[in-house]
Amino acid sequence: MRHKTILSIIASVLISSCGGGHVHEGHDEHEGHDHEHEDGVIHFSHQQAEAAGLTLETIVAGPFEEVIHVSGQVMAAQGDELALVAKSNGVVTFTRDHLTEGSQVKAGETIGSISARGIAGGDAVAQSQVALAKAKAAYDRASVLIKDSIISQKAYEEARSEYELARLAAEGGKGSGSAVVSPLSGFVKNVMVRAGEYVEIGQVIATVTKVCNLQLRAEVPEKYFASLSKVRSANFQMGYDKKARSLDDMGGHLIAIGKTAEDGSAYIPVTFEFLYDAEIVPGAFADIWLITGERDNVLSVPVSALTEEQGVFYVYVMHGNDGDEFEKREVSLGGNNGRNVEILSGLKAGDKVVTHGVYQVKVAGNNAVPEAHSHSH
Repeated sequence: MRHKTILSIIASVLISSCGGGHVHEGHDEHEGHDHEHEDGVIHFSHQQAEAAGLTLETIVAGPFEEVIHVSGQVMAAQGDELALVAKSNGVVTFTRDHLTEGSQVKAGETIGSISARGIAGGDAVAQSQVALAKAKAAYDRASVLIKDSIISQKAYEEARSEYELARLAAEGGKGSGSAVVSPLSGFVKNVMVRAGEYVEIGQVIATVTKVCNLQLRAEVPEKYFASLSKVRSANFQMGYDKKARSLDDMGGHLIAIGKTAEDGSAYIPVTFEFLYDAEIVPGAFADIWLITGERDNVLSVPVSALTEEQGVFYVYVMHGNDGDEFEKREVSLGGNNGRNVEILSGLKAGDKVVTHGVYQVKVAGNNAVPEAHSHSH
């Protein structure tokens, strides 16, 4: 009886083992199911790429600009900017309702007037007009009397001189005030006073800039003085739009390199001139990369291709040949010339890197969560 009991227990164990084997076979059938997103690969459809304006650039080894990174400012070219100054004391009135920075003006256009009417001491312009009329009448009378030798030549010359002085003093007057006239065509760079404000002779009312050329002035620390003789051009980026620009693409050229630092400064000025660009605001500050030479056989990518996370830089590289899969790849950086960045590691020649639409690919990567493994037992 005991022998039969032992055999029953062994049989039960064997049956259980066979059942367990059947379950594992079922598990193996589902183990190789597909994932929507493979690890490390970002799916980005052609429709998404078109909507994002996605562009790719094939990486090749080539020349790379050596630079000195400094800061500076964009200014109107010398001689293309003039100040409008008050020719008399009085209250400013503008001819336009809205004269502001950026307003276009023409040469000879009257943009305002200055009048002292109602102010103690009287309107100087009106007084000059009265003085002119009086001097002219005296001069006309003297011109008649001199013909008959009724007055002396000296008296005649004095009358003529007084008339000329009165005429010069009254020039620029319009009866109701001294005119403020733009000497050139361009746009108003800044307005220094407000309508209704009192000004004095010689005070600057506004500055007008000719729409022609602009200057890029770099402020270079003294320690780079020995390298300034190698400077040939520059790349720059305005603080307000982060767009990389090249002077070579804007008709720019070097016009002056300072030989000494300016008084009270440890910086040496380097000045370039380039064609006017409506996107660039004169007076604004900029990051500047002075180009001093080139290195050959360097791998680089446009600055726009980079993303940064906690101090680590990445690019997105096309995965495969279909153009709808991308790989996020960490890269080590070398030099930066403002437009392109040297790649020390992480890329090889022939890789196709996303240069525009990077943010959209990054978002797609953040949303690409692999499916969880689920098995039925």
